[in-house]
Amino acid sequence: MNGTSSFFLRRRTVFKRFKALEFSKFAPLLVTLAFILILIQYSFHPLESIFLDFWVKNDISSNSFKNPIVLIALDEESDQFLGETYPYTYASHNRLMNRLVEDRPAVVNYFVSLLEPDSDVEARYQTEFYDGIKKFSPIGDKFKFGTEIDNFGEQIPPEGLRDIGYNLGQLYKDQLIFSKDEVVRRAILNISGEDSLHLWTAKKYRDLKSLPQVDATAYKGAYYNSEADANFALFKYSGNPIKSEGYVIPFHRVVVGNFPKGFFTDKIVLIGPQYLSNTNDYVLTPFDKENARTPKLMVHAHIIEALISEKTIYDINDFFTQLASLLIAIILSYIISRVQPVKGLMITIILIIGILFISYFSFISFGLWIKLSHLVLSIFVVYYIWVPFRAIEEYQTRYAIQEETKLLKQVDNLKQNFISLMSHDLKTPVAKIAGIADILKIKFNNTQEQTELIDNVVNSTKELNDFINSILDLTKIESQNLTLRKESRDVNKVIEGILTKLEFEAGNKQIKIESELLPLYPIEIDTVLMNRVISNLVENAIKYAGKGKTISVKTWDDPAWVYIEVKDNGLGIRQEDLAHIFDKFYRVKNDSTHAIKGSGLGLFLVKYFIELHNGVISATSQLGEGTSFIIKLKNQ
Repeated sequence: MNGTSSFFLRRRTVFKRFKALEFSKFAPLLVTLAFILILIQYSFHPLESIFLDFWVKNDISSNSFKNPIVLIALDEESDQFLGETYPYTYASHNRLMNRLVEDRPAVVNYFVSLLEPDSDVEARYQTEFYDGIKKFSPIGDKFKFGTEIDNFGEQIPPEGLRDIGYNLGQLYKDQLIFSKDEVVRRAILNISGEDSLHLWTAKKYRDLKSLPQVDATAYKGAYYNSEADANFALFKYSGNPIKSEGYVIPFHRVVVGNFPKGFFTDKIVLIGPQYLSNTNDYVLTPFDKENARTPKLMVHAHIIEALISEKTIYDINDFFTQLASLLIAIILSYIISRVQPVKGLMITIILIIGILFISYFSFISFGLWIKLSHLVLSIFVVYYIWVPFRAIEEYQTRYAIQEETKLLKQVDNLKQNFISLMSHDLKTPVAKIAGIADILKIKFNNTQEQTELIDNVVNSTKELNDFINSILDLTKIESQNLTLRKESRDVNKVIEGILTKLEFEAGNKQIKIESELLPLYPIEIDTVLMNRVISNLVENAIKYAGKGKTISVKTWDDPAWVYIEVKDNGLGIRQEDLAHIFDKFYRVKNDSTHAIKGSGLGLFLVKYFIELHNGVISATSQLGEGTSFIIKLKNQ
């Protein structure tokens, strides 16, 4: 039974806690996560291609060829020089091959679509061309024809040249995948188990240079496509292929031997068409996505360079970027919910810059391609969902503060009105009491005890009147109704009048007041307030200095200031109390001052009145040695 009761009690407690949760605070986060989960279901390939192409174009780690590759171009200039048209006669190709064989290149790729001979002469030159290739590459390890696949199938070499060897030299365009913009970003490594011409050439050159062999599947980022039955890999360009003119030599110059001896020695030589008038000889690359200005022959060279140097790109799995998007959304949501909108914006910008930097650094350093679309869009989603919520919250908070301030102001006004009315109403009965006490003292023959009682009444009414005046001044200060009524007065005259009034009070306590008032020019002061200031300082000295002590009042000036010092040699003030003596309602509490009456407003008002005159007041004190107050007033 007890177990059942305990179970229901726990359930009730959990239910109460569940009800106590403020689900409105979680609404932005839930909306954010819902949007992110929907967002990561889509692939933003056009956006991803922009980031990838930007990294490729600005890759500082891969901006030049590190392996010798030379291109021989069949173009309009060679047509004119030779008096032939593409693909030229076998006689011209035979002459070219003879020149190349003399220079001993490392590997030769032939991307020319040669035709079947149409005459006995052409057949004879084709045979000589065949013999020249065989002489250069007896076992087929230095020369290959490059073929392409079109709507009619693979365009293979003429029958008399096929046994020399040929491999697929196709440039793969992103036509049906990724961004579908027909840009060449990836290389075909092999197809149906047979190496592409690019991979075959890279392997042969690596073998010549005694570098470790790399199979199609071993390249970083290589992947298999079952529909094409081929392996592919994204590759890095070695600089801008449009500007790589230094690697190209016209076909006719080689035919006539117009090149330095040894120019092709131990180099990879690619031979193919590069006609400005034929758009089929050019392709789109990350460097020119609008107009096809990059020669196919140059792109072949960049792919071979990338495979030799293993400059392929590894595509980070989408799962990791999706998971990172969710984590970033949660963390950024928490941060934005805790900081001001401006700081939230700065953090968002810094986060985007940080992610872009990490992605770029990973790309140039390790060849890692981090897909950014989900990450960047997630950040924008978080920001644009949370900003309205934060704005509403800020508005509600601001409105609550404004209402609270308004209410507090009303309460403060009521308090000030009440204090002001009460103080004014108290002044009349206090004045009557003081008047009656004076009459009793003057008109009647009182005993000594009665006289002392009447004096106590007079002194008490004076203290009460001073307290009421302080409260009224404080009310004026808080309501900002206190205004200065300045007039040109000699400060020394004001001080002398105050000292004359307080001389009797000081004499009662056996305190001596000394004054050293140097001649001063009249300055602009509010005489009433300055009377209050000097009176308060001297009266405090009389109250707290103790019997038999001395109070000195001095004045002097310089071109900028008029100085007033009120000093005593009394008990002094502790340093921890000295820092607070100008605070509102603060009183120094110790055994010697406990019996002395006061409101704690005197020095607060003194400081305020001095600052109202654009002056400064400071205090110094040593226990057992006394206290000094120095006032600085503008000498004007």
